[in-house]
Amino acid sequence: MTDEERTTVSWKAIEPHWEVWSVDGVKIGEVFQTVGDENADIFDGLAIAHHGGPSVAHNWLDRPRYVSQDKVASIQEGHVRLTINAGEASDLPEHNVPETAEILPEKASFTDRLKTDLEKHTHEDKTY
Repeated sequence: MTDEERTTVSWKAIEPHWEVWSVDGVKIGEVFQTVGDENADIFDGLAIAHHGGPSVAHNWLDRPRYVSQDKVASIQEGHVRLTINAGEASDLPEHNVPETAEILPEKASFTDRLKTDLEKHTHEDKTY
């Protein structure tokens, strides 16, 4: 690893739409979101998407893929380089957002309940 490839920014600085590159110099996609706990300073990995379209497109057309932090070689302003090649990146698993419990008050409208149920069944991400 050259001086130019060393990490120059913290994982906490990573933003959506930063470019993600493989070790063999192929642009894999863009950061969809950072996975971790900023309060405990725990970096778990990245959810990456192959295109930079609106987030709703990711739910239907291009589900974000998960890459663990041990496969992140360097982080620089605007881009992240991985330790895996483009072929390995194409086999990354889908990023599945952990389910959270949402308790609806008994006063919730029928529309709110229907919307929540639809989101549950379509796995719509609430990350943007």
